[in-house]
Amino acid sequence: MTLSVQTQHQPDPQPPTPDSCLHPSSFILHPSFVHIPAGPFIYGPEVTYERLAQAPPPRPRQVMELEEFWIGRTPVTYREWKLFLDATGFDWPGRWYAIRPGWRGWLRRFAIVPDYPPEMADYPIVDVSQADALAYCAWLSEQLGVTCTLPTEFQWEKAARGMDGRTYPWGEALPRPELAHLRATHTLKLDYYFHNLFIRPRQELARSGWYWRIGAPLPVGAIPQNVSPYGCVDMAGNIWEWTTSLYNETIPGFHVVKGGSWGYSPQHTACNCRSACSVTTPSADYRAQGTGFRVVVLPGEERN
Repeated sequence: MTLSVQTQHQPDPQPPTPDSCLHPSSFILHPSFVHIPAGPFIYGPEVTYERLAQAPPPRPRQVMELEEFWIGRTPVTYREWKLFLDATGFDWPGRWYAIRPGWRGWLRRFAIVPDYPPEMADYPIVDVSQADALAYCAWLSEQLGVTCTLPTEFQWEKAARGMDGRTYPWGEALPRPELAHLRATHTLKLDYYFHNLFIRPRQELARSGWYWRIGAPLPVGAIPQNVSPYGCVDMAGNIWEWTTSLYNETIPGFHVVKGGSWGYSPQHTACNCRSACSVTTPSADYRAQGTGFRVVVLPGEERN
């Protein structure tokens, strides 16, 4: 059975217009939030590639209804995260250089270069736990006078794929069609493992689409093709993004991440792919160099 949403024609990915974004005039950053209107969209079918033992039965492809909301056009950046830290004194155990390429990136593990790198101001912040991200949202709520939080996986997916159930934010084309060796195409994986170990060591696991072989995320908005129908950028690859949805309703404390990252294969960049950063370390404490977040603004009366 083919699902369809009887709405107006699904727009092609376009940069957001001023009327489609919320620019709170009272805030120093003037963050841009894209409006996602209320109504139906095609969700799923859910696909999971790891932590299968803990994964619930996948939901099928279906039409869902959501209330309106606003979502960040980009993930939260280093610049925005530093403003939060400076304003609040929040005790962040993460590392500024978690994604720094080159020798400084290699030295990050020894904390030799722990200070804020201003040249990375427009990179997406990573190495943040879900609790870190929610603390930022609480602070931003106070600054904007609205309710800010993390998206649910359903809100995230609608913002990424629009209403028509497309596989990627831009449509159906693979982000790098020339990448033929994908993780899911090898059931035994042994031949693929040795192929990548000895023949194509720098192409291990066909890194994520346009971000493949870079070894780190790119600044937000660096790939002009990576834009959703509503104008959100970087929702396929670059970094995983936190949501508030549980990975398995029967296992509290472990939450869904969406979007894939620069260190994962192209299958993970599909809008219907869901994963959990960990099923051993709770989301509140888990930090990784490929995981960040973007903010949603919920409708309702402005806060005082």
